[in-house]
Amino acid sequence: MKRYKVRFHLARGENYMQWQVSDLQEDTKDYFDPDLKSIVMRDCTLGNYPSTAKKIFDGENKTVCAWVACDEISVVDLLPTTGSLTHYKYNPRKNPHWFTETTDNADNRQFKMMVTNNRKVYG
Repeated sequence: MKRYKVRFHLARGENYMQWQVSDLQEDTKDYFDPDLKSIVMRDCTLGNYPSTAKKIFDGENKTVCAWVACDEISVVDLLPTTGSLTHYKYNPRKNPHWFTETTDNADNRQFKMMVTNNRKVYG
């Protein structure tokens, strides 16, 4: 089982539109401003609840249904570039799966490393 879950926090309130990092072993959550910090994740898997995502795709209200699970994280000052990494997107209103410009379903794809840059995830 992975130790961390990283997702974009969209619930209204103090941490709205920030990266949420859940430490599953310590049962803690930390939040990071995407305009100030990048999160470097190692040994990652793109997670999704496809049945929940499909309901949102079909018009129901949004709820948590996607994340990046990983073994290690490092929070660093905002990285200036992502180089040749691929941008992985998630918006269940557009597609009920993680996707890229060339892949319609990247759910459960595994990576040695992923990184956030502003509000985007690259792998």
